Amino acid sequence: MNILKFILDRTIIHVSRGNKITDSGCKIKQSKVRIKGADNNIYIGKNTTIRKCEFSIKGRNNTVIIGDQCDFTNTKILIDNVNGVINIGAHTSIAGALIVSFEPHDIIIGEDCMISYDVEIRNTDSHKIICIETGNRINSGKPIFIDNHVWLGARSTILKGSNIGTNSIVGTNSVVTGGKMPKNSIIAGQPARVIKNGISWNRESVIPE
Repeated sequence: MNILKFILDRTIIHVSRGNKITDSGCKIKQSKVRIKGADNNIYIGKNTTIRKCEFSIKGRNNTVIIGDQCDFTNTKILIDNVNGVINIGAHTSIAGALIVSFEPHDIIIGEDCMISYDVEIRNTDSHKIICIETGNRINSGKPIFIDNHVWLGARSTILKGSNIGTNSIVGTNSVVTGGKMPKNSIIAGQPARVIKNGISWNRESVIPE
């Protein structure tokens, strides 16, 4: 990576020894990337653009993979973990999201997804809930899988254990609390449920040119 280019684009890169950023020709502007710990890796694909974003990776052996021709704006990716994975497929756009991995469960986002502003995706509750009778923790994290061509509406929240099928839409302000959601469906509500089947979507704007 060309560190001088990042400085000129008002991007701060701090990677401690034993960690690595690998890119295939991307553009990072006005962003912050900090990696601490050991054996952590970020891979950024070809022709991907990252603007006004923040990546903070801590712990050991964590991996962030961002595919080719993605477009991220105002997005935070936070990992404080061991063996954590966040994998975002090619051609995915994110207009402002928080993606959090604090437990060793993968977060997988497929190709050609469209993620709107103020979306939150997290594989953890962040704090422990303890059963008084047994003393055991009862709220362990779970993986998240978002299939190809999924549209997450503004201010939606995707919680641990969620599995969203291809071509689906998660409505504005919805909270997906886990479980498998079918493909070609509209999912909405708090908690979210399937409100319509047999749909697809595209990126074409409804605003006339």
